[in-house]
Order: sequence, then C-alpha cells, then structure tokens
Amino acid sequence: MDAIREHGVNVGMDQIARTARTSKPVIYRYFADKADLYRAIVVQTAGTLLQRVVAAIDGVTDPRAEIAAGVDAFLAMLDEDPELYRFAVNQPIADRGTDSVIRDYTTTIGEIITERLRGHLTAYGRDPAAARPWGIATVGFLRAAGDWWIDHRDAMSREHLAEYLTSLLWGGAAGVYALGGGEIDNRAPEHLFPSAPIAQP
Repeated sequence: MDAIREHGVNVGMDQIARTARTSKPVIYRYFADKADLYRAIVVQTAGTLLQRVVAAIDGVTDPRAEIAAGVDAFLAMLDEDPELYRFAVNQPIADRGTDSVIRDYTTTIGEIITERLRGHLTAYGRDPAAARPWGIATVGFLRAAGDWWIDHRDAMSREHLAEYLTSLLWGGAAGVYALGGGEIDNRAPEHLFPSAPIAQP
C-alpha cells in the first residue's frame, strides 16, 4: 500500500518488493500471485472506507447531518489516500475476485444507507420500500462525483465539494421528508450557486 501511494496505480512488483525491503519470491510465499496480492489490497481499502462511513453516521439522527457526515467521510479518504482509492476502484488486474470486492463494498454501503432511509421513511409515515433504489443511487452519485474530483481537486476544495454534494442530496431528500408535515428547508446555500456575472455590452 505504501508502494501504491508512492508510485501510483501502475505500481510494479519490483517496486512493491523494494518498498517492503524484501524480494518478490518472499512476497509470493504469502500470496499466490500478483492478482492475489492486489485483491488483498482492495479488500483492506474497501473495508477501511466502509468502516469510516459507518463510524461517521453512527448515532446521527438528523437526516441532513447524516448525509453531511457520510459524504465527508467518503471524501476524506479520497483526499488522504487518492492513489490507494484509484487502485481499489480501478484495479489494474480485472478478475472476478477484485470486481466482486468492489461490488460487495458498494452494495454494503448502499444497504447501510437503505436501512437508515427505511427508518426515516417509516418514522415519517411513508412506505419504506422506496428506500432501496434511493440508497443505491446515493452510492452511485457519490462514487461518480468522487471519481471526477480525485482528478480535478484544483477545481473545488474537499470542504466545498462535501457541502455541494450534501446540498444536492438534501435537496431531493427534504422534499420526501416534507411529506411528513414538517417545516423543512431544502434550499441550497447561496454561496454554492452564486449568481452568474452580468455580461458587459
């Protein structure tokens, strides 16, 4: 993992062995082949991301604050470990093992979000069946935005993006929660969408 951080997603086994201060034959005593090693890296990275998201939203009951906490936890890992994230979601060896890990962790995060949404919908007297596509779509939305941002971090700070994505997600969610009869503000902060400059004649 340190070698990936230093050399990027196209890291080679020689670089990995050199970073580990050992030899390739020694590494292969513990891993069947390169794909097995890469799979282990993906499993650990995905597991860490899952733990961070779960820890961030644990105990948070306010729907908007819950969204904000999950979004920030996700972006924080991308910000701190961009090369490792790139490697985990775009692993250079495409095999069923690593592909299934990515599907498993995104599905797991989606299920966690879905369960939280079910609870909120039930509390507001709404059918909880609507939670599943909502939860899965949220994961896809965040991953797509994160994949873009990791290569365009000069376009928007992490804090700005977290607030931006939270506002977009909350804009849709608030409309659902408002059906429960509460006074809910779904407006995005003005500074996130400033007025366009007036063109000079």
